[in-house]
Amino acid sequence: MSRDREILESLINPSMLKILKLFINNEDQKYYLREISKLSKVPPATTYRILHELVETHIITIEPIKKFKLYSLDFENSGFLLELLQDRKSAVSEFIDSIKSFDGVEMVVLHGKEEKDKANVLVIGTEYDKPSIERNALYISNKFKFNLILLMLTPDQYNQMTSMGLYSGKKKILFEAE
Repeated sequence: MSRDREILESLINPSMLKILKLFINNEDQKYYLREISKLSKVPPATTYRILHELVETHIITIEPIKKFKLYSLDFENSGFLLELLQDRKSAVSEFIDSIKSFDGVEMVVLHGKEEKDKANVLVIGTEYDKPSIERNALYISNKFKFNLILLMLTPDQYNQMTSMGLYSGKKKILFEAE
């Protein structure tokens, strides 16, 4: 995902990127124009122009309050941006970082799609420390309030289950030992 992020960031105007990241990394917040300008360090006139573009593309919504306008992220139309531009580390990526140095872990696969509150993760390897991996998953689940659903398999079990069609659908390799 970091390659997709790099490509997107290189295509977007730096000022627009600052404003988008402000909203994406504070997705529940609503801001006034001057607040956005100050927090993103983008001049007010440029901020106004960019907000106008983002409103037209339905990424940002406007909530008028008397003579003021509050701007917020439109979740329905900006979900893809959340995944690509959000600075926060996800529970799944932190889990991967915590176990990739374990002996015996050969591959970690995301089965299906990582949702907002859960993900199905397959840990594939031989002779790995299963209790430590489970402890890491529990710790990260509690830290992020995220449900990491783990299944630990040997490479043979994974290959057999895949050939039987039990792991059909979207799979993404998150880590593979060298």
